[in-house]
Amino acid sequence: MSEVWRLQTKTDLSQINSNGISVAEYCIDESVMAMGWTLRESIYKELSTDEQDDLKNQEKEIVNDFDKYKKIVEERKYSTVNKKFYNGKVNGNVRRLAKEIQNGDFIWIRSKGIYYLGRKVEESKYLYKYCDDPNNIILQIGVNNQLTSIEWFKIGDESDVPGCISTSFIKGQTLQRIQKLGCFEISEILYEEKYKEKYKEEFKKVYNKDTNILKNKMNINIFYSLLSPNDCEDLLYFFFYHKFKYIAIPSTNKTNTQTYEFVMLSPKNRKKKIYIQVKNGDSEKVDLYLDDYLDLTGKVYLLTTGGQIYEKKDKKEALKIEFKNNSFMKKIGSTENNNKIYAINPEALYEFAKRAYKDETILMPQSILQWFEYLK
Repeated sequence: MSEVWRLQTKTDLSQINSNGISVAEYCIDESVMAMGWTLRESIYKELSTDEQDDLKNQEKEIVNDFDKYKKIVEERKYSTVNKKFYNGKVNGNVRRLAKEIQNGDFIWIRSKGIYYLGRKVEESKYLYKYCDDPNNIILQIGVNNQLTSIEWFKIGDESDVPGCISTSFIKGQTLQRIQKLGCFEISEILYEEKYKEKYKEEFKKVYNKDTNILKNKMNINIFYSLLSPNDCEDLLYFFFYHKFKYIAIPSTNKTNTQTYEFVMLSPKNRKKKIYIQVKNGDSEKVDLYLDDYLDLTGKVYLLTTGGQIYEKKDKKEALKIEFKNNSFMKKIGSTENNNKIYAINPEALYEFAKRAYKDETILMPQSILQWFEYLK
């Protein structure tokens, strides 16, 4: 079964990198996936000249044989320092690069805010790219461990890629799987579009997986998986603008405001504040707690697309929220100043987005509407 991966590379340029090229740029330019954990790091500088020379001969023999790299790291202890490379453990990222990415898997990479999509093909091979010149880009940025023959297609900035992809670049390991709803199907669709655009022909699929799942089994969970957290905030905001003509105060949209995304004003009464909080996803990270909003001095709207809303953080019991007749919101509490707290119905918001896709009189960013092209 094909999978989707993302490679998170170092964004800062090494002080010894006279070429001014980042790891991601190197990967894209050379049509490879590449990472460090080279045999010129770790204990290399502590070795004697004879040990270094012997190691270089072993390095040259690795080429496409990952087991030889593995043997050097795990088995050989150098007498000068009585140590093994990397404490005798092959880094998990290198192991995944060499052994776990399969033919037909898709890989995402990001360079200077732009996302690229590649695919492992039959010609792709693990390669330990030997280099003995400290001024060569290979050693300057540390990219000896490689997977070759990866053609990268430029997809675009964050507004052009699914939220399930862009959010996977938030923390995590250097190389990891993306196991989110719809991520394989949309990756294959986007790759196929770019491939056809360049080569004017169909690309050979390794697995005939039904990408029409996005159309045949469309539900709100897949839709929200395609939205980034910012898209989800925007969607709720544009609903409020469409319905009530609420206007956001730009200066309130700060990353350090943990309890709300931004503040809105109503044209009917500009003195009253309106707060919204949005959490998009399907884990405990998107749970919300009424306790967090009791001190706010205005009306509060809470949206979690896949989590629960609790009274308190002890999580004794989630609120039972029933949206009768698929209503857009329901009152679930009040602040200390008796301002109402509402829960937003994710399904009703999804229906509004579908309506906006068909009705051009409804203002809505293309970063949200674009996904309906694959869902209709």
